[in-house]
Amino acid sequence: MRPYLRLVLRPTLVTALAILALVEIVFLAEQFTGLLNTVVSTGGTWLDLVLLLSWEMPGILDLALPAALLVGVNAAVGRARRDGELVVVAAAGAPVRGLVAGVAVVGLVGGVLSFLMAGIITPASSYAQRVAVHSLTVQSIGNQISSPGESGTTFVANGVDFVATGAEGGPPSLMVRREAGSTPWRYAFAGDWEVLGPDPEGDATFRLGQVTAFGDLPRLRGEEAEARLNRMAAGTVNVGFAMVDVLPVLDQDRRSDERTVLPLLGAMFRGVEDTTGDTRRVAQVWARALLVPAAALIALLAVWGGTQRRIRAASLPLALVSLVLFDLVCRAALGAAGSGLTLSGMAAAIALGAIGVPLIGLAFAGEALIRPGRE
Repeated sequence: MRPYLRLVLRPTLVTALAILALVEIVFLAEQFTGLLNTVVSTGGTWLDLVLLLSWEMPGILDLALPAALLVGVNAAVGRARRDGELVVVAAAGAPVRGLVAGVAVVGLVGGVLSFLMAGIITPASSYAQRVAVHSLTVQSIGNQISSPGESGTTFVANGVDFVATGAEGGPPSLMVRREAGSTPWRYAFAGDWEVLGPDPEGDATFRLGQVTAFGDLPRLRGEEAEARLNRMAAGTVNVGFAMVDVLPVLDQDRRSDERTVLPLLGAMFRGVEDTTGDTRRVAQVWARALLVPAAALIALLAVWGGTQRRIRAASLPLALVSLVLFDLVCRAALGAAGSGLTLSGMAAAIALGAIGVPLIGLAFAGEALIRPGRE
C-alpha cells in the first residue's frame, strides 16, 4: 500500500485542494453581497465581514469534498497509469490491492473529516454566525439610539413609537406617538432631543426639548365628528424606556441545523419517539460521510473505465453522475427509516453498499486497473 500512496497521494491532495479552493471562492463570492449588505447596514467593519465569510466555509468544504476527492484520485491514478508508473510499482512486488487499500484509506480519512464538518463544525459555525449577526444588529440599534440618526429612523419601546423626522443636513427633530387613550398627550414633536443613559440597570430616557404636543379632546355626547386634537406646548418632556425593550432578543436555543449530530444519534438509536425531524438531519450527515470513501473508490472504477474504448470519454462524467445518484439514494433511504434498529440496520446496509459495490467492481478489474490502456 505504501508504494502506491507515495506515488498518488501528493497529486491527489494537490488536485483536490485546488478544486476545493475554487469551489470555496465561487460560493463565497455568491454569499459576499448579502453578507456585505448585512455588515454595512449594521455599521460593522471589514473584520466582521471576514468573520462572517469564514463561518460559511465549513459547509461549502463539506459540500465539495466528495467530488473534489473523486476528481483528484482519478487524475492522480490515471496519470500514473498512463505513464506506466503503476506497472513499475506492481513489478517491484506491490500487489494491485495495495492501490485499492491506499485509496480506500484516503477516502475513509476524508469521510471522518466530512462527518466532523457536517456534524460538528458546520452546526457550530451556523450558530456562531447567527450570534454575530445579532450582536452587530444590537450594536447598530444602540448606536442609532445614542446619537441623532438619519431621517426616518424608527424605534419602538413600551408601545411608544419614536421617529426621527429631521431634514437632511439639519438638526433632526423627533416625533413621538403613544397608544390611543394616553394622557395628557398622544403625539409630540421635539425640535431638540437627546438620549440620557443607559444607566447600570439598562434604563434610558429621551429628553425632548422645544416640544409641541397634541392630545385627544373628549367628544361631546352624540358627537359624530372625528376626534379633535388639543395642541399644547411644553419646554421639556422626559420619556423613559428600558434598552431591553428596544434591542432584539437572541434566541439562544440551537435550531435543528445548529445542533451537533452526536447527541441526535444517541437519542435516535435509543428509540426516542420525538426525533422524526432529526432523522433527516442525521441522514444528511451520515450520507455525506459515506459519500467520501465511495467517491474515492468510484474514481478508481473511472480509471479502469478509461481503459475501455467504448466508455473512455464518459468514464469521469459517469462517475460524477453515479456519485450524485448515490447521495440521493442514501438521503432518501436514511430519511425514510425510523429510529432504533431500523435506522441502524439501514445505515449498516448503505455503508456496506457504498464500500462493497465499488470493491466488487475493482476486484473484477484486477490488474487491468494498472495497465495502460490503448489510446
